Amino acid sequence: MNRIDELLDVLEKIYEIIHMIYTTNYGHLSLPEDVLLTRQEVIDYLGISESTYKRKVKQGSLKPHKFPGGDRFYKSDLRHEFFESKRRGRV
Repeated sequence: MNRIDELLDVLEKIYEIIHMIYTTNYGHLSLPEDVLLTRQEVIDYLGISESTYKRKVKQGSLKPHKFPGGDRFYKSDLRHEFFESKRRGRV
């Protein structure tokens, strides 16, 4: 039983470390969570039309993640496209 208790202690410490890494507050540092956006939210966020969205997906400049219920985008993956939309005055 002693080895099982030691194993449980190690697993509990691993869980605590993982939990600390993935929480939004890491000590005094606040880590933003990456937000998943739907297709319509991406269109609104980038200030583009539906046809522009489809063209960018076809060209590969927007790469959706396939989820049940539709495509999703991580907000951090859209950084370059957002700055381009901002430069063009869409946002």
